[in-house]
Amino acid sequence: MNRLTLPRRHISGKVISALLLGLLILRPTSALSDELVMATTFSPGATAWIIQHWQKAPGAVRIRTLNRTSASLERLLDTEGENVDLILTSSPMLLQHLQEHQKLAPFEGAPQDNQRLVPESIRATSVAVAISGFGLLINHSALAARQLSPPDNWEALGHPGYQGALLMSSPSRSDTSHLMVEALLQQKGWAEGWETLLTSAGNLVTISSRSFGVADKVKSGSGVAGPVIDNYANLLLSDPNLSFLYFPQSAASPTYIAVLKNSQRNSEARRFIRYLLSPAGQQVLADANTGKYPIAPLEADNPRSVQQRRLLSQPPLDYRLILKRQQLVQRMFDTAISFRLAQLKDAWRALHSAEARLKHPLPAIRTLLTSVPVDAASSEDEAWLAQFDNKRFAEQQMMEWQFWFLRNQRLAITRLEELK
Repeated sequence: MNRLTLPRRHISGKVISALLLGLLILRPTSALSDELVMATTFSPGATAWIIQHWQKAPGAVRIRTLNRTSASLERLLDTEGENVDLILTSSPMLLQHLQEHQKLAPFEGAPQDNQRLVPESIRATSVAVAISGFGLLINHSALAARQLSPPDNWEALGHPGYQGALLMSSPSRSDTSHLMVEALLQQKGWAEGWETLLTSAGNLVTISSRSFGVADKVKSGSGVAGPVIDNYANLLLSDPNLSFLYFPQSAASPTYIAVLKNSQRNSEARRFIRYLLSPAGQQVLADANTGKYPIAPLEADNPRSVQQRRLLSQPPLDYRLILKRQQLVQRMFDTAISFRLAQLKDAWRALHSAEARLKHPLPAIRTLLTSVPVDAASSEDEAWLAQFDNKRFAEQQMMEWQFWFLRNQRLAITRLEELK
């Protein structure tokens, strides 16, 4: 075999040095630096301000983010494909899953005021560093074009004037949306909560695949309003056409951070968490550019302090209930709304038209369109809910629900036609 060789005497010390330098340059930067990899369910814009300030701190290392959905991060971290050091999210469901699969490292020494906001089941591994709240992002130009007044709560979203004008994401695609839906179900009760959801769903334009996609679509004028978390909305409020209004009983939704058990930069990851918990880090989180609120109390003269206190004063969500009926709520929403959105909108359009013509509500027909096939007692029955871990059981339930909703909708349409 012919092989090109270079005589030894021709290889000088300078050539060897140059070759070694070239090899170093070609190596991946992650192998040369103390770069931290942080997986997050937030959009890049929601984390940029925090990372920018962290990297000004003495001895700070670079942070690279992986911005993905909760489901995508579950798959990534379950397969251990890429080495990830930290996870930043508002989803206790994602952290619960990772903890159950022994993916998170214990964390000690977080302040009690922070940890009382963390669900007890993940308190040993996850740290609350900030809070957010839920509300409505509103596009006033789009409202004016429709000659509508701005909605101020969930109930207002069911007004016939908002037909084809609202945006929302599904709980199965966005854990932030899941928490908003659960907040509504817990505050109003199971039956009344679904009634409110299904009434407003009749006015949807579409269902966005991501929670921050709702904010982007409202900004673009694709809809007049949509329920979102404040840290997405607040980053857009430099646009004079937009405003954000908190739901009257919005609970504080914590932003959590945790160290991955297999992190190769464990000490740097913990240093970043301690930075976020420090006065300097809390000051960064206090800046409106994060869209969030710190957990440390803001000064009384800070214009955001009133809303921070209001969020922290609300009763916390029942996370134990959220975690045990996660699959029920996600599958019910998709069966009742996502998978039949076109038919749902048609039914509500027909109902609104009939009520306008008759000049009075039709409560019996509304009941057909706003009931769900699972009662409140079952929605909290731990033994029954546990069966959703069985894929066959879950699929059988969804099939039965589909027939249930279809039967009710056909009956509603028949009764509406009888009124003509």
